[in-house]
Amino acid sequence: MDSIILFFIFFLFLILSIPAIIFLIAFLAARSRKKKQQVLLEQTGTPEYYAFVRYNVGDTQNQFFKVKAFQGSGIIYVEDRKIIFKDTLNQNPYTFILDESSIKWEDVNIVNGLLKWFSISDNTKKYFFNIDSGMFIFNTNSSKPTTKSVFDKLIQYQTGL
Repeated sequence: MDSIILFFIFFLFLILSIPAIIFLIAFLAARSRKKKQQVLLEQTGTPEYYAFVRYNVGDTQNQFFKVKAFQGSGIIYVEDRKIIFKDTLNQNPYTFILDESSIKWEDVNIVNGLLKWFSISDNTKKYFFNIDSGMFIFNTNSSKPTTKSVFDKLIQYQTGL
């Protein structure tokens, strides 16, 4: 009888520790991402405007079977009539010329976790972006930009308003 109670207590402990482990992993990932973003910002200098984003390149946006809703995260910034994107792993950096690019509001994408997206494309590439807000519990700063506000700001830069 004692072994059954001990087994039950162990089983209960194991089940209750799973959310704690998930929470810890999410916390550590958010902290790591924030450090990588800070390094990107330091490398960038002082751009006219910037935002930390998550991204997908091209057809990846609409793929149904994938591990995450986004390929990675990075920084998007405006400098000299260009929108420059650099990702934290330096795998997909790209520069869009404002006068030769299309900025489009994509809205909610069901395949990508019901997140709102906008896209920037030119004759060569199409990138999809949304704001890297992280998990709500780790980002209580209400002054952070939204995906829509970043889209609107980029449109303002493009139109010169």
